[in-house]
Amino acid sequence: MSPSPAGIRLDRSRDGARADLRIAIPPANVLSLAALAELARAVESAKDARVLVLSGLPKAFSAGVDVADHVPEPEPIRRMLSAMRELLETLVSTPPITLASVSGACLGGGAEIVAACDLAVCSDDARIGFPEITLACFPPGGIALLPALIGEARAAEWILAGRVVSGSEAERAGFVSRAVPSARLEEEIDRLAARLAGHARGGLGAARDLLRARRREALATRLSAAEEAYRGLASDGDLAKAVRDFGRRK
Repeated sequence: MSPSPAGIRLDRSRDGARADLRIAIPPANVLSLAALAELARAVESAKDARVLVLSGLPKAFSAGVDVADHVPEPEPIRRMLSAMRELLETLVSTPPITLASVSGACLGGGAEIVAACDLAVCSDDARIGFPEITLACFPPGGIALLPALIGEARAAEWILAGRVVSGSEAERAGFVSRAVPSARLEEEIDRLAARLAGHARGGLGAARDLLRARRREALATRLSAAEEAYRGLASDGDLAKAVRDFGRRK
């Protein structure tokens, strides 16, 4: 299947057990509102698979949401928050086991997507983090999901300092399941996906739901407050200046 106009491609294995969802928006997989909506629809359409593998380009899983959608006005911010919420909630409720294959840059909204997945394997030289604070804002999905993954203290450091870490450090922190040399990433993903697809659906599904409970709870209890605080930035002059400055650097 060729990529959609938004740059999203969904393929199925012949037996239907595995679905591959690829973000292909050169050069850095920056996610527009249309791409976020298309991702959510693609995840929903793959619900009959046993394993859903999410991947990007070799140099970028995703560099995050388009900075243009951070324009500090109420309606653009509302649309961006709504699109990301829909995608994250779809990921933590879809029946297949979700497996992220991460290489290159995985930043901001891209890292939020990975945080919502059941499993993630990355290349050891991937660059992973939440640099939104450098744009005078923060990642609402990261605020909700990251503490459950890597602990409150480390989550605070990553978000407040805008840290971007290597794939190897992300593995040590517990953000990803495993970091491997980039030349082995595809092989490792294929091996793990095949193993997951071979398990009995009932047992796999029950374990999946129990393991997802913390992420579902985090989105249900923490995301709304983070979104409300983010909407408050619509009148923040620092955000407006940061977005303008970023546009000049492009």
